Amino acid sequence: MARTGSAVAVALSGTAAAPRFRARRQIELVPPGLAAQPYHAAAGMDLAAAGELIAQVEAAAEKTAAAGLRTLAATPPATPVRAVAVVVKAVSVPGQLADILRSHAWMHAAEGVLYRQAVLAAATGCGWTACAVEQSALPAAEHAIDMLGQAAGAPWRRLEKDAARAALTLLVLPCWQQDDLDATAHLARASVRNAALVTGLSRRTCV
Repeated sequence: MARTGSAVAVALSGTAAAPRFRARRQIELVPPGLAAQPYHAAAGMDLAAAGELIAQVEAAAEKTAAAGLRTLAATPPATPVRAVAVVVKAVSVPGQLADILRSHAWMHAAEGVLYRQAVLAAATGCGWTACAVEQSALPAAEHAIDMLGQAAGAPWRRLEKDAARAALTLLVLPCWQQDDLDATAHLARASVRNAALVTGLSRRTCV
């Protein structure tokens, strides 16, 4: 399990039938000095201060995610990135900050949503199509994942495997040419300590 406030990224190219490992990167989403669990840190604050803190972390996470994505995309041999996938898990959170701060479970859930949205926004800001892929919809693709793992080398944990599976879903999209697609998948499972990334989406959605 990755740490709070980080994401594992795996970049693939090729086709769904013959994917090629390109690069991987762990992206730290929260710079030093900011709380990696902003809702927890804001629990004792008044609502105005709490909202400001959470907004600061969200903006910082989007900025660092974008920097990490660009660094990954520039890994030689650099080629254009067409899309980014983020592994998500369906969940809902209250719409009001005060309600979230009343529940430890809601704070965890909201932090997951914050990081997921930050990564998706970062990808969109970089000019790439951003897709949320529900974890339950990830393909098994055991042979492809094993081959990609051999090319990538260690570490090749559940984090990297799920990120690669998300990237594989992009390689089968009919709106891109299959011999030319570069897909970068982000598994932002580190948004909450000891929990997978959570989101309000219940199905695969592009933004």
